Amino acid sequence: MMKNFFMICLMLGSLLTAYGQNLAITGSVTDQNGVPLPGASIVEKGTSNGSVTSFDGNFQITVDSGDATLVVSFLGYKTLEVPVNGRTSIQIQLEEDSALLDEVVVVGYGQVKSKDLTGSVKVIGATDFNKGINNSPGQLLQGKISGVNVTSGSGEPGSAIDINIRGVNTVRGDSNPLFVVDGVPLDGGSSGTEGISGLGATRSRSPLNFLNPQDIESITVLKDASATAIYGTRASNGVVIIQTKKGKEGKPTITFGSSIGFANVAREIDLLSASEYREQTARLATIVGRDPNSYIDAANANTNWQDEIYQTAITQNYNFGFSGGSEKTNYSVSLGYLDQEGLVRTTGHEKVNGRINIGTSALDDRLKLQLNLTAADLTDESQATGGSASSDGNLITSALRANPTAAPWDSNGNVVTRTGATDNPVSFFDLYRDRAESKRLLANLSATYTILEGLDYKINLAYESADTDRYLRVFSNAADGGSIDTEQVTLVAREDSNKLIENYLTYTKEYETFNFDVLAGHSYQVFNNKDVRFRRDDFSTTEIDPIFNLGIAQGNAVIGSSNTERKLQSFFGRANASFLDKYLITASLRADGSSVFGKNNRYGYFPSAALGWKISEEEFLKNSDVFSNLKLRVGWGQTGNQAIPVRVTQPSFNISFDNSFVFNGTTVVNGLGISRTPNPDLKWEVTEQFNVGLDWSILNGKISGTLDYFNKTTTDLFLEVSAAAPSSVNTVFVNSDAEIINKGIEFGIDANILRTEDFSLDFGGNISFLNNTIEGLQTDIFVGGISGPGASGEFSSIFTNGESAGSFYLYRFDGFDASGNEILSANREIVGDALPKTIYGFNINASYKNFDLALNFNGIGGVDIFNNTARAYSSAASLAQNGNNIYRSYLDVNENPLVAPVSSSRFIEDGSFLRLNNATLGWNIQDAYFLDNLRLYLTGQNLFVITDYSGYDPEVNTAGGNTYGVDFSAYPRPRTIILGLDLSF
Repeated sequence: MMKNFFMICLMLGSLLTAYGQNLAITGSVTDQNGVPLPGASIVEKGTSNGSVTSFDGNFQITVDSGDATLVVSFLGYKTLEVPVNGRTSIQIQLEEDSALLDEVVVVGYGQVKSKDLTGSVKVIGATDFNKGINNSPGQLLQGKISGVNVTSGSGEPGSAIDINIRGVNTVRGDSNPLFVVDGVPLDGGSSGTEGISGLGATRSRSPLNFLNPQDIESITVLKDASATAIYGTRASNGVVIIQTKKGKEGKPTITFGSSIGFANVAREIDLLSASEYREQTARLATIVGRDPNSYIDAANANTNWQDEIYQTAITQNYNFGFSGGSEKTNYSVSLGYLDQEGLVRTTGHEKVNGRINIGTSALDDRLKLQLNLTAADLTDESQATGGSASSDGNLITSALRANPTAAPWDSNGNVVTRTGATDNPVSFFDLYRDRAESKRLLANLSATYTILEGLDYKINLAYESADTDRYLRVFSNAADGGSIDTEQVTLVAREDSNKLIENYLTYTKEYETFNFDVLAGHSYQVFNNKDVRFRRDDFSTTEIDPIFNLGIAQGNAVIGSSNTERKLQSFFGRANASFLDKYLITASLRADGSSVFGKNNRYGYFPSAALGWKISEEEFLKNSDVFSNLKLRVGWGQTGNQAIPVRVTQPSFNISFDNSFVFNGTTVVNGLGISRTPNPDLKWEVTEQFNVGLDWSILNGKISGTLDYFNKTTTDLFLEVSAAAPSSVNTVFVNSDAEIINKGIEFGIDANILRTEDFSLDFGGNISFLNNTIEGLQTDIFVGGISGPGASGEFSSIFTNGESAGSFYLYRFDGFDASGNEILSANREIVGDALPKTIYGFNINASYKNFDLALNFNGIGGVDIFNNTARAYSSAASLAQNGNNIYRSYLDVNENPLVAPVSSSRFIEDGSFLRLNNATLGWNIQDAYFLDNLRLYLTGQNLFVITDYSGYDPEVNTAGGNTYGVDFSAYPRPRTIILGLDLSF
C-alpha cells in the first residue's frame, strides 16, 4: 500500500510539474575551483519559481520558456544572471565576492556585518549545530564556542542545563545568560523543583524546552561587555540570541524529518556482584560481630539492580515544515513532535510544538511587518531521583546500594519491600509519581516603518506565558516493613507571564569615507509569577490514585500561594561608525530601572565602548599573500544583575497573636512583628569587563580564527548577611565590597583543509583558559548543603578570598591509621576546584561524493568533583550495614567498619574529561523521485568519554544554584544511536 502511495504521489508530482511549464532544466553550481555549492538559490527571473542546489551542487528547475533567465546566488559569491537560451543542461560557476563574504550578524536591537564587529561575538548556524536528540538550544552549542561551558548536569530528558560564559559572576543564584528569541528577552524561569522529604527533589526543567531545535536558524553568543551592555541588566552573564527560521523568496518548500533513537546507560557503576558481596560481608562480619549469613537475603539471588531500574529508552521525533515567499511576503510554518523515554523506567519527556513566522511589506516597502508565534505542550514524567535524598536514599541510590542477594519479587510475583539497607528500588515505580504538564506560548509582532531614507522606526510587542500543572504523590510502604512512612499528594499550579513593549529609532548614513548608524529606544517589560499549591496527607485507600481523587485523603490539608511581579523600564542608545572602512568605533548606554530595588537606587546605568582596526586594509598589508583578514578589537563595558528576591528592599510584617484579646467575639491583634528589614539603598550588581581580541584569516580565508583576552570584575555583590542589632530579623540583603574576578584567554580556529570535486575535509576547534578568584569578602560564605547519611548541616563548598567560586572546603584525608580510622586534617581546608580551568572542543567534517561525516568532541580540564554518593554509601561502615558498596575503588580492607566516614578530600575526584559528543554519518540520495532532497543519517551521541571519574558521568552538578561540581545520585547520561531521514520537495 505504501509503495502504491509513493507511485501515485510521483505521478501527481510529474503532472503538476508538466502543467503550464515548457522547459525542464538540470545543472550544477560550483565555485571557480569546481567545488559544488550546496544550497545555492536558482530563481527564474521575474517570478517566484525557484529551486536550490543539493548537497553535490546539482539542481532541477522547470521554466516557462527557453527565453527565461536564471538568477543564481550564494552567500559570499557574486549573483549571476544566466540566460537559458533553450538549453536543458547548464553548468554554472560563481565568482567569490569579497564584499559579500562577511555575514550579517544579529546583535542587540539590530545587525552588523561580521567584518565590522568590535565585540566578542560568535555565531553558530544550523548546519553546525550538534546533531542528535537535543531538548534545549544550549545543547546545540556544547563544545562549539570558546569560553562557553555547557553542563547538562543530568541525563534525565528535559532537565535544566547550565551555561556559563566566561566564568561565574555572582554569589547568589546561577550564572546562566540572558536568552533572547527573535528579539524577545525571555523570563528565564523554569518549572522549579518539587519533591517529597527524604526521597529527593526532581531537577528543574530547562526554560527553553518549548523551542524546537529544528526551528532555529542560528544562535549568536555575545560574550564581552561591549556587545552585551545594550541589554544592561541580566546581561552580566552574557547574552544568547536565538533566531528562528524565516521563509525565503522562491517556490514553496515542504520539509519532513523523522528519527528514532535507542538509548542505554553509557556506563554502569561497577558494583560488587552477589558472590563478591558475600565474600566482603563475611570479612566484615567478624569485625562487627555479626553472623555472616545475616547479610545474605533469604532469596539468595544474584541480582543486578541497575538492570532492574534502567531500560533501553526509545525516542521518536517528527518534524514537518512548510515555507516559501514572494518579493513582498515570506512565511515559515512548522510542527514537531518528540516522545523521549528516560533511562529510568517511568520517566520521560513528551513535546508537541508548532511555530508560525510571517513577514510582509507594504507601502512601497516602507512598512515591514513580522509575526513570530510559538506554542508548545510539554509533559514530563519524573521519578524520585533528585539529589536531596536522606539516608534511606532515592531510587538511584537505592538501586546502587540494594543487596545483590535479594530479589525484586517474591515467589508469588509480588514486589518485596526491603532489599537489605534500602527499600526495593523497583517498588518506587508504584509508590512514587511526578508528572508536570506545561503549556507555553511565545508571540511577538514587530513593525518597522521607514520615515525617510536611512531613518527607521520599529515597535516590538511580545507576550510569553507558561502555565504548568504539577502532580506529585507518594504511597507509604511502612506497613510492609519499608522506610517510606509518608503518604502525600501535592498539586502545584504555576502561571508565568512576560509582557514586552519596545520602541526605537535607527538612523543609518553612508558617505564615501565615513559610515555611521545610531540607535535610540525605550523598553518596558513586566514579569509575573504566581502559583497555588495544595497538599494532603494520609490516604484511606491506594486503589484510587489520590491525584485524581483528593477526597480519599484523611490527613490535614496544606494550602499555599504566591504572586510576584517585576517591572523593568529601560532607555538605551548605541552608535556605530566606520572610517575609511578601516577604523571602527561602537558606543552604547543603557539605563535600567527595576521594581526590585528601593527608591534610592532604582536605576542603573551601563555604558560600553569599543574600537576596531582592520589592519589588513592598511596599505602595508592590503596586498598581502598571507593575511586576507586581520582585525584588532578593544572593548570595555559594564552590565548589571538584579537577581534578588522580589520586595527585599521593602519592609514586611507578620501579625502577632501573643497579646491578642477577644472583643465582641472577634480576635483583636495588638501586635505586629517585622519579618523583613528594608534596605532602600540596595543597588545593582555591576560587572565591568575589558576585552582585547584579534580576528584573522590566511590563505584566502582557508584558515581563520580568533584570539581574545578578557578581564571582568563583578562588584556590589548581593549578600544576605546577619542584621545589625537591635533587629527582630536575622538577616538583611546588602551590597558587599567583595569582588569576583574572571580572567581568561580564548582561542578559536576554523580550517578548510582539503577541497576537491569529490572530497572535502574541514576542522574547527577552540580552547579557553579561565581563572576565577574572589577578593574582599568580609566573611566566608558556605554553600552546597550535603545530603545523605552522616552529613546533617554540613556544606561542601565555600566562597572565600583568594579562591575560585564554590571551591570544595572539606577535611583533608591522608589514609587510615592502625585502627582503620581516617587520618584527617585538624580543620577544613580548600581541597579542590569546582570550576574548570580549561574548556575545549573540536569538530571534524568530511564529505565524499554523496556521503558526509561529522564528529564533535568536547572536554574540560583542571576541575574536581565532590562524589557525595561515594561519601554516603561507599565505605566499610555502609557495607557493614547491609548496603552494597557503590564504588569498588573506595573499598579499603584497612577501613574500620564501625566508624562512618567524614566528608573529606577522600571523595574529591578529578573531573576532567574528553567526550565524543556526537558523530553523524549521512547519505544524500540524488534523483529521489519528485524530491528535491533526501538524506538518510546515522547519529551517535555520547559515544565515549575518557575520564578518571568513577561516577556515571563527570559532567554533573546535582546541587544547582551557586554550587558546582557536586554529584549525589545523578541521573546517568545515555549513549544514544539515532537513525533518521530528512526530505524536502
